[in-house]
Amino acid sequence: MSTTKSHDVTTHAAAPDTRPLVGVRVIDFTQVLAGPYCTRLLADMGAEVIKVEPPAGDPSRVLPPQLGPGHSGYFAWLNAGKKSIVADLRNEADVAQLRDLIAQADVVVENMRPGSLAAKGLGFEDLHKLNPRLVMCSISAFGNSGAMAGQAGQGIIAEGMAGVIDMNGEAGGQPLPLGVSLADVSSGIHAYGAIVTALYKKLSQDSAGEYIDISLFDSCLPYHDIALMQVCVGSGKVNPTRNGNEHPQVVPYGVYEAPDAAFVLAAGTEVLWGRLSRLLDDALGASTEDLSTNAQRIKAHGIVRQRVEAWSRGLGSARRTIEALKAAGIPAGPVEPVRNVPSSELARSRRSFVSMEDPVMGRISIPATPFRFSDTNTEPRKRAPGLGEHTAEIAATLAQTKA
Repeated sequence: MSTTKSHDVTTHAAAPDTRPLVGVRVIDFTQVLAGPYCTRLLADMGAEVIKVEPPAGDPSRVLPPQLGPGHSGYFAWLNAGKKSIVADLRNEADVAQLRDLIAQADVVVENMRPGSLAAKGLGFEDLHKLNPRLVMCSISAFGNSGAMAGQAGQGIIAEGMAGVIDMNGEAGGQPLPLGVSLADVSSGIHAYGAIVTALYKKLSQDSAGEYIDISLFDSCLPYHDIALMQVCVGSGKVNPTRNGNEHPQVVPYGVYEAPDAAFVLAAGTEVLWGRLSRLLDDALGASTEDLSTNAQRIKAHGIVRQRVEAWSRGLGSARRTIEALKAAGIPAGPVEPVRNVPSSELARSRRSFVSMEDPVMGRISIPATPFRFSDTNTEPRKRAPGLGEHTAEIAATLAQTKA
């Protein structure tokens, strides 16, 4: 294992670390997104996450936005708080050192091509013999069982096969990719929850370790909510698909146009519709169409849209429309451009982004941990590591334990 110069910069003054996963050691064989997001959450909760990188580094080190040679804002976000070691899995000595390290670990997380670690003697069967209390989590496109076990794939492929892309786009139009990495981030979240659950089981039941199989495909399915259950109970007669900027089962609930911008409206109950219909009727007069029930509004969704947007035109802007809706107790909000999100009042008030030291930029902002604890600071404590930054430290620790 080779070494690079260390930069040890923290964002918190020295204090007792009371985060819930302090003392848990995680060996991280993950790259790019699904796995690194899982291990970022583990690191945020106090685990010592040791990221194992090939000599060329995690490919995300060169993804945009580039902050310097081999230094990426994308990598900085996903790998804050971790340590980095370099190991060549083609090198028997490096593999032997990794086995020694895993013998002292609590968790291994990997999202490599299925079977590649097992071929190096680092699969769960081998590692379980080495460390019977080890929790190991594998993240792959299609899982390690089933018709496509072992096949390589990426998030967009899983989203396509899980029907997610089929649900995105204009009614009757072409299916569209989502524009966000749903499959990967969802897999990372599910992996994090599964690992913490397995650790709790090990602790509460004094049990052996556990192998966890996470697929990007399975992690997409819960996002369908209504659609998949319609299929499951519909005897093949139901065909949910794209519905454009409206909800297929609730009207009005979707994206609507004001004179200057789009806005989001969610009048998804009869109580909320009653409030909205009073606003519309006062401004436009009563509708000639019976819109008194959700079923009738679904059939006449075009008329509902025309009335909502005509009312908004009378107000003159999305801002005034949203203000009027909120004043009436109706959920509404803007369609915020991505460029405005980090500086938005909501993001700032929630501390949704945190400032971190960066060896090139000085300081950068990265997304914070999405959940908050009442008595524990869940923000990342250290910046992302340089490639191989902690190799010497970990090697020295191993040498001491073997002495």
